[in-house]
Amino acid sequence: MKKINLVIYGATGSIGGSVLSIVRSNKKKFNVQGITCNKNYNKLIKIAEEFDVKKLGINKRIRSTIKKLKKYHVYEDISTFSNICDKKTDVIIFAISGLAGLDLIHKLCKIGKTIGMANKECIISIGQNLTKLAKKNCSIIVPLDSEHNSIFHLLNNNHGSFKSITITASGGPFRKLPLKSFNNISVKQALSHPIWKMGKKISIDSATMVNKALEIIEAKYLFNLEDNQIDAIIHPQALVHAMVNYKNGVTTALLNKPDMRIPISSLFFKFNDYANKTKELNLLEYSKLEFQAINTKRYPAIKLGKEVMKIGGLAPNAFNYLNEILVSYFLKGVIKFADITALNEINLEKIFSKNTNIMSPNLVDIKNINSWIDKNLYLRG
Repeated sequence: MKKINLVIYGATGSIGGSVLSIVRSNKKKFNVQGITCNKNYNKLIKIAEEFDVKKLGINKRIRSTIKKLKKYHVYEDISTFSNICDKKTDVIIFAISGLAGLDLIHKLCKIGKTIGMANKECIISIGQNLTKLAKKNCSIIVPLDSEHNSIFHLLNNNHGSFKSITITASGGPFRKLPLKSFNNISVKQALSHPIWKMGKKISIDSATMVNKALEIIEAKYLFNLEDNQIDAIIHPQALVHAMVNYKNGVTTALLNKPDMRIPISSLFFKFNDYANKTKELNLLEYSKLEFQAINTKRYPAIKLGKEVMKIGGLAPNAFNYLNEILVSYFLKGVIKFADITALNEINLEKIFSKNTNIMSPNLVDIKNINSWIDKNLYLRG
């Protein structure tokens, strides 16, 4: 049996861990060709030793000082990471967070591979240009977010044309917190997600619901939707991840327990062939499943995200890039929790009062507007 040759960009993070868990349980099926990290080379070396990986990528020039790295083929700096893939590579996991991997994913989409995409920011920034680039070069992008992966499978059921798509959000840690308390939310509180264990940035995005706003925009680009064909609702139990609504009044949904191994497994196995060792979903254990409309006073990022989606062009990238910066300021204690979305909106207005919106931006356009934001960011107080 031919093994699947696999390269994991971002192997030391939570997505990388889920991928490696699948590989660990199916070692005869996989050959891990290469793995990368930002700077956690000690964890990367442990992974390399366990899975006999020869190629390592570290986004930091440190090899000359680390004796443990001498026996590996090391790629230093993200600008060289595309060279980890070769003609034998079958599947790429792209789990580098944020916009740091924008150039890299652009290169990877040109080499005709299957790409498991766990980075919404790059899709949002380049929009349909990235999906068009992938299609032109016979690359297949499979979304790994549970919501978009669910849509991917539901649409593969081939029920013909659909009316709209709905994704769900757990509501994060502040679904019931009084609005008057939002200005006093601490970093520790914002990092305490009730369901998912995630990194700091994505945890804050979940708390503000910026992540859901970004996922709405991402779904538009991934599935070529009109603005009115995608929306989100709150579903605290996080069992239903997405729903496809049809013109005849029928809605189909995909349910599973929160477990990233399930959407990731769709890259390697037929839909029902992956044997997950976790307990199967038993709806009798749940007294009720709740669904609620999103209150945009509590989560203003949803309203702002939809406005940004309608504007299009450079706006989604600016919205996302501003969020990355503002979340970092919140984590440092420079701004308050409620400022993350409020300052994003203020800066967006400033950006497009001074700059022309380019409706089909390329990489240079993205870098230029991000550079302008860096120089002209407004922080009140």
